[in-house]
Amino acid sequence: MSNRRDFLRKSLAGAAAVAVPASFANDVAANPASPSMQDFTFYKIGYQLYGIRDMLAENPDNAMKLVSKLGFEGVEYSGMTDTPAIKFRLLQNKYNLVCCGIHYGLTEYIEKGLEPKMEYNYVLGNKDIACHWLDPPQRGSLENYLSHAKKFNEIAPVLKSNGFNFYYHNHGFEFTDVFNGKFAMDIMLENTDPALFLMELHIAGIPEGTNVVEYIHKLGGRLLKLHIPVLDRNGNVAIQQEIIDAAKKSGSCKWYIIEQNVPDKPTCESLARSVEILREMLLK
Repeated sequence: MSNRRDFLRKSLAGAAAVAVPASFANDVAANPASPSMQDFTFYKIGYQLYGIRDMLAENPDNAMKLVSKLGFEGVEYSGMTDTPAIKFRLLQNKYNLVCCGIHYGLTEYIEKGLEPKMEYNYVLGNKDIACHWLDPPQRGSLENYLSHAKKFNEIAPVLKSNGFNFYYHNHGFEFTDVFNGKFAMDIMLENTDPALFLMELHIAGIPEGTNVVEYIHKLGGRLLKLHIPVLDRNGNVAIQQEIIDAAKKSGSCKWYIIEQNVPDKPTCESLARSVEILREMLLK
């Protein structure tokens, strides 16, 4: 398998449509991003770019500028990797943002393998790669989830040996599919390496009645990131302090990522207020 330098060289060569200085490959490896708040805070706040995917496709410069202006320290990508990674990386550096993760569905892992993903993420400067989606035919049975756990046990060591963390982002079906009294999510966790298969807990994807704080404690050091809904249209806080405290106590959760729930389209003011409130919670 190609090493990191080869990945960078190939990825930069493939981005010929973007005007990039000849020395940029070395600069990318040596300078992850310009100094910003993300360099000085232990707990960082990211934004899931899927919430402004139309804006990102139409004018990525304005989209990244907006995210930075609203007070976010990082961006998480999902469903937009047809854009050359070098284009996003230049914008990240321009607006003092880092990539704090990227999402791919299980089918994409099966059909396209790992090398293109590693190549793409080396250029982004990102070390956290997720599986965030199982197609409907991939759910619904214990055998399916055990099969996925086996696949994750194949993926995770390869990513780790190349400098990446592998994590899973839930949506909801992982907690409504129940087998022998266990959530499908727990079946996948119990049958994967706890040191290699980590979790981005999307609290809006946990069914009512499940104790989120207890679940975070159960995840322990497997909790890599916490996904948080934006303020609702009435300005109500969408997360409780005890959930933030539990995530901080895990010792492993450094990124707290705000995700807009489609079809909700919060205003810039509500996003900025969400960042403000979340930062207040993280500092307590």
